[in-house]
Amino acid sequence: MPIDFDSADPMLNPAMRSEILDPALTELGRQQCKARCEEVGLLNPEVVVVSPLLRTIQTARLSFREHRNVPWVAHEGCREELGLLVGNKRRPIIEIKEDFPDIDFSLVEHDEDELWDNYGDRRETLLEKADRIYEFFVDFIKNRPEKEIAVVGHSAWLFCALNGVMEIENEDLRRWFLTSEVRSMRVSFAPNEKCESS
Repeated sequence: MPIDFDSADPMLNPAMRSEILDPALTELGRQQCKARCEEVGLLNPEVVVVSPLLRTIQTARLSFREHRNVPWVAHEGCREELGLLVGNKRRPIIEIKEDFPDIDFSLVEHDEDELWDNYGDRRETLLEKADRIYEFFVDFIKNRPEKEIAVVGHSAWLFCALNGVMEIENEDLRRWFLTSEVRSMRVSFAPNEKCESS
């Protein structure tokens, strides 16, 4: 039987199966994170901002293990694509808080994943995702007091941010992210509030 990632039928789309709700980081992902610890240890973030999805929190914990002394903040704006794919739906925040009590989840508005639920049987479009990313940068990151901010998100989210939201000339910065891959960049906001990076 063929696989169809745009189908809402769990028989055609394995990403629709309820058993993969908010999946953990794979063993390969854990190994990739551990391999990046030395590189990440050279960074000096004043805050770590992380998607509230389990695999991203685990990626951040393993990669930024030397940075537990700074605030950690969960934000829905840097999470993976919304809608349809059960693997991108998060668990209730009350459960996640039990597992990670030192992360600040106060910016997550709803216990249940209403953002994901609002899309029903359809996936968030690229334009919708780009709008969400833009709001994350302009309404949240731009207004943070810290100058060095680590954002731990998802590859598709990061690819959209660097290719559809921000103005980036450096092709190396715009390529697809690998698990736990780190790229350091200076983000500035032009008068029209469009994100720019160098």
